[in-house]
Amino acid sequence: MIDKVFLLNSSTAKKLYRFAKNLPIIDYHNHLSLNEIKTNKRFTDVYELWVEADPYKHRAMRMCGVSERYITGDASHEEKFVKWCEVIPLLIGNPLYFWSLMELKTIFGVSQLPDRENALDIYRLCNKYLADNIITVNKMLDDFNVELACPCVSITDDISFLENSSRFSPSLRADDMLNPTKDFIKKLEKCSQTSIKDLKAFKCAISKRLDYFQEHGCVFADHAIDNGFRFFDDDGLNDQRFVSLMENGLDKENKEKFSIHILLYLGQEYAKRRFVMQLHIGAERYTSTSLRNMVGPAGGFAGIGNSVDICSLVKLLDTLDFSENGLPKTVLFTLNPADNASMSVLSGSFSKDGVNGLITQGPAWWWCDHKTGIEEMLEATAAYSVLSNFIGMTTDSRSFLSFVRHDYFRRILCNWLGDKVKKSELPCYEKQLKNLIMNLCYGNAKAEVKSRRLLK
Repeated sequence: MIDKVFLLNSSTAKKLYRFAKNLPIIDYHNHLSLNEIKTNKRFTDVYELWVEADPYKHRAMRMCGVSERYITGDASHEEKFVKWCEVIPLLIGNPLYFWSLMELKTIFGVSQLPDRENALDIYRLCNKYLADNIITVNKMLDDFNVELACPCVSITDDISFLENSSRFSPSLRADDMLNPTKDFIKKLEKCSQTSIKDLKAFKCAISKRLDYFQEHGCVFADHAIDNGFRFFDDDGLNDQRFVSLMENGLDKENKEKFSIHILLYLGQEYAKRRFVMQLHIGAERYTSTSLRNMVGPAGGFAGIGNSVDICSLVKLLDTLDFSENGLPKTVLFTLNPADNASMSVLSGSFSKDGVNGLITQGPAWWWCDHKTGIEEMLEATAAYSVLSNFIGMTTDSRSFLSFVRHDYFRRILCNWLGDKVKKSELPCYEKQLKNLIMNLCYGNAKAEVKSRRLLK
């Protein structure tokens, strides 16, 4: 059972948590369904709400030997729910164990640990709750005290329904621009009303859509800097590469060179519009070919890559810093814990007058989003950077129930600070600690959004 003092191991931690507990949530990067947001979907099936959209849970089930039929196959929702509940008791120590208990407790009031014996009872109880209560997307945001959520969208997506939303704004997922396909170009031509025959027209279409996104409240844009990332200086051949890409495609090295060229262009456009650029660094996305073929590239089976080529990353940032618009505000997420210190140190390697935290390390990301990973990120940021500039937690999740991860983070943060006070490693200045907690849990993210006139 998750109780009130979960993860709070000192009187100071409990006291500090009171400052964090009821703060609103700004979730600036997630993968929530646009269609479910658009329709304010009402949920009537606990499996659909709790398990179906969560690749973290699917991954754990595979690790425990569950047949794919009960994960993404043709088994019924009830059968899949039961299989997931059978796995939960095996996950002690894994954040999924704690998140799952928190999710059931927050929405359904279920306090017992799911297992093989009680799975059907929990399934029926939760579905009855969903039948008796109108649980929609907006109702869940109310329950979790979410002030703003920023779902990832492609530059070709229709985001018109977000125009007057005070609760959602688009977060640009921009990797499809770096290595465009013919199909992507057709979509971009249509939504930008631009004929794209060359690189200049491609950039013009992108610029039009970025203006459109800015008009619809976009503040954040992100890119994957995956395992093996290399920087290339511009050799003047990218106009030719674009033509080749549209005709016959490009080999690996020319794709990488063209990708860097577009990433630099986008970084300058982000700086012009004051977007916050997020770089998600270090994922090894090509692991199991059989799983990729079976369930697609986002099935939850990526791995942690090697340490980033710091020279390439620095060259990317420095080239942007030296451009006309300068370096956009940038958040560095590392998947490899070995890179924590490197990412935090870079926050002091670039600056802009009047801008605090031009570069910051992002929250512990993906497989690092657990107590150990969060504490390691906090330690690195505090020791090598300026912790008070940290932008705060985000879920990076496809599940609406994942907003519990903000509470999970807040408890770990308060316990980490409380432990330092207890060990006399940190003075117990209550006002200072209160301000720090409020900013790390909410204030800094809100400031980024508010400065771009999204929030009143």
